[in-house]
Amino acid sequence: MNNELLIGIDIGSTTVKCVVLDSEKNNLLYDRYVRHNARQAETLLALLYEIKTEFDGYNFKAAICGSGGRNIASAINAHFIQEVVANSIAVQKYYPECRVAIELGGQDAKIIFFYFEEHTQQLMASDMRMNGSCAGGTGAFIDEIANLLKIPVENFNKTAARGKHLYDISGRCGVFAKTDIQPLLNQGVSKEDIALSTFHAIAKQTIGGLAQGLEIKPPLIFEGGPLTFNPGLVDVFAERLGLSDDQIIRPDKPEIVVAKGTALSLDVMFKDEEDLFDLDKAIDTLEDYQSTVSDQDMIQKPFFDTDTEKTRFIEDNKLPEFIPAAQEPGTELPVYLGIDAGSTTTKFVLINEDEELIDKRYYHNDGEPLKVFQKGYSELLREYADKGIKLKILGAGTTGYGELLFAKAFKSDFHMVETVSHAEAAVKYAPDVSFILDIGGQDMKAIRLDGGIITAITLNEACSAGCGSFLENFASSLDIPVEDIARQAFLSEAPSLLGSRCTVFMNSCIITEQKNGKTPEDIMAGLCRSIIENVFTKVSF
Repeated sequence: MNNELLIGIDIGSTTVKCVVLDSEKNNLLYDRYVRHNARQAETLLALLYEIKTEFDGYNFKAAICGSGGRNIASAINAHFIQEVVANSIAVQKYYPECRVAIELGGQDAKIIFFYFEEHTQQLMASDMRMNGSCAGGTGAFIDEIANLLKIPVENFNKTAARGKHLYDISGRCGVFAKTDIQPLLNQGVSKEDIALSTFHAIAKQTIGGLAQGLEIKPPLIFEGGPLTFNPGLVDVFAERLGLSDDQIIRPDKPEIVVAKGTALSLDVMFKDEEDLFDLDKAIDTLEDYQSTVSDQDMIQKPFFDTDTEKTRFIEDNKLPEFIPAAQEPGTELPVYLGIDAGSTTTKFVLINEDEELIDKRYYHNDGEPLKVFQKGYSELLREYADKGIKLKILGAGTTGYGELLFAKAFKSDFHMVETVSHAEAAVKYAPDVSFILDIGGQDMKAIRLDGGIITAITLNEACSAGCGSFLENFASSLDIPVEDIARQAFLSEAPSLLGSRCTVFMNSCIITEQKNGKTPEDIMAGLCRSIIENVFTKVSF
């Protein structure tokens, strides 16, 4: 072996992978896979110290790839390569029989399609598909479900292996998946079955959401940490794709395939380029490394400049107090019942014959919307009976996610799609209304009206970022009651800058903010602002 070694570094959304290869035969001499906990530079620094100690006296060339690698590569004079290219180089080198590579990372998922070119006698990449703004079906998605099930993530694969029955769970969005899972838990479905169903949700999302109709031809290689530590997930892919054992490539240490490709790129893509990397200088640089984004750039102004401004805002936007009209005992009260069966909550109201609000109720579904309504409605009837008032229901209507379910279950007189319900009510109380924004548990809707007629509707698609469940989940993790969200956000002096991203991506941002000393109030303020950004990026027109 000569005196030169190749370092390949893959800095992903949740982990740092690092390998050392000899430059003659490309043999693997060193490898590490470490969760960086939002401290990418510090984690890499520790790995470079290990390399310096273990390979004293050698010269090094280095390349970096990954979502968190570009700035660090520039700082330490390492070459930077796009991770899909690095992956392709590794597959071409070690697995030339491969035709499709499926790689799952902490927050991303990729499918790369290959073909063998007769002219060059080389394996060539023909197409690549990658998830965009949603981390459904990735390692972080597994982390989220493991947390919900209260299973250590390292035991998730063993738990899934004991599963017997499959249930339909969304693989597209972590919040949607949780909404699917909670009713199953309430019904007594085992954690083992839910873990196995989660694997199938991930495979279904990857195959359908990423391949998008392109033919997945074997042999297939499966790469990345989630597929390394959850080998049962590979079996689920094989089952859904109808693959035999000889059509599956299970590489040794799938979690470092991309890092190996990054190291190989030094003698492929960067062979004729000047190499400025110096291990000792890189270590010195990382010891003092700071993000290229300054602290000032990450600080947003608080919601209010003064306490007086905050007090005035709260007073001006205070919701009117609802005071039910007094009813005489011993009387009959004729009313209409309106039910809004939402994705996470059930609301119902009583109005009289003059269309005046008589009563209102709001309940969290807890995965059992019909039972929740039945209980709430029974309580309401008892309350009125205790007052000596008999309710006479003149008619009942339903709307929302469960419009038809509730209509059939309770034999309602009428059901209406929720966008029309919105418009009807808006025009009733604000005749000149031209725009309606509705943020629900799992969706947001923007509705344009002209003269009381709906002219345009925009809904968020398969991402619940910026919706009620999004905010509720994070409030719970910060130990902030839902009803206290606004007050806590208004207390922030330096709101976090979190952007408008998928709830799984947002988890990583929040972990980073907490490590940087941000308070729960700062994070909640940033989350509230992210809802506004989501409105403008997802449904505004």
